[in-house]
Amino acid sequence: MKFILTSCGLSMLTNYLKSKYDIEPKEVYKRSNLRKDEIDKEFLEKVENAVKSLKHEIVRYSNKELKRLSAELNALISFYRGSFDNKDFHLLFVTDTYLGEVVADILKTFLEKKGINAQKLIAKDLKTSSLEEFEMALSDVVKELSGLFEDFKSNNYEIVFNLTGGYKSVNSFLQTMATLWADRSIYIFEGSSELLEIPKLPLRLDEEIFEKYFDVFVKLERGEKLNEEEIKNIPSALIIKIGDEYSLSSWGEIVWQKYKRDNFRFYSTEEVVKDIRIMKNVRNILKNKFPYNYSNKTEIKNWHYVYDDGNNPYRIFYFKEGSNFYIYKVFEDHDKYEKFLEKPFTEDFKKEFKKKAKIFGLKEI
Repeated sequence: MKFILTSCGLSMLTNYLKSKYDIEPKEVYKRSNLRKDEIDKEFLEKVENAVKSLKHEIVRYSNKELKRLSAELNALISFYRGSFDNKDFHLLFVTDTYLGEVVADILKTFLEKKGINAQKLIAKDLKTSSLEEFEMALSDVVKELSGLFEDFKSNNYEIVFNLTGGYKSVNSFLQTMATLWADRSIYIFEGSSELLEIPKLPLRLDEEIFEKYFDVFVKLERGEKLNEEEIKNIPSALIIKIGDEYSLSSWGEIVWQKYKRDNFRFYSTEEVVKDIRIMKNVRNILKNKFPYNYSNKTEIKNWHYVYDDGNNPYRIFYFKEGSNFYIYKVFEDHDKYEKFLEKPFTEDFKKEFKKKAKIFGLKEI
């Protein structure tokens, strides 16, 4: 199974509008960073009519016609050798613009009519017209995408980046992410018919800077105010200054999120960690799932925050303070879990547990 991230550009729209309405590509590109209410009425009506028609027509196109129409589909059809796999999941990554979302909508409709699970990811405030907005939006994108990648990886999906379409500025950023998360990337260069596949490169993240200045990176992530003295040893590529405040740059966010996911830490006691070491399935969940999808898997029961792994008896009890996790009980026996739930979580218990807890890394379990 594959998780395929496709960066969406405007080739589908420019090609279709040119062939059906004789609208030159430059007319599309000059509106490429606009939202719907910013586009002139006459052009908007033409686009809306074109989109309505294309959504109906596209499912009848031959593979040859689809490849001529869309850079994104050109690569996907070549990658699948003409026959899509409906076990795969497709994420359509698009800028926060009207025309970008229109293209993603058409691609989503096409894939769904082929019986394929496809979703859009509209990067909020991601537009190429403002460097500052672009940088901040990319930082948010990293957090969302890195969590998705790790979640799907934990379910044995291969991560594939399709960067044939999309904007060059966005794709250069996504290619950096690909070096750390993707199993392979695919391209078809303009004017070529050959699919280029780049396999996962044997790169290792230099973790020394994060180990040495861990507390500084935590503060940057939280948005806490730092002075120049505190950040003087952090590489300038990893931070951005807006006004008089520092935060992680989009590049910094990429490597920081990767570091955190490879080096998840939590507070606990020797007694709880001993149970984790014994419980193989709980240990695997902590290593491969919990750090990446805890927010989606957590239920509140009798004031306890419980990581519920699904249709199985594996449960993790924890609480969070800032970016620190405290794991105070784990179960692989449903009856014992139900018994423990009878006692509510209290502030007194929390204070006592924190006094006994010390920090552990995944390598220690």
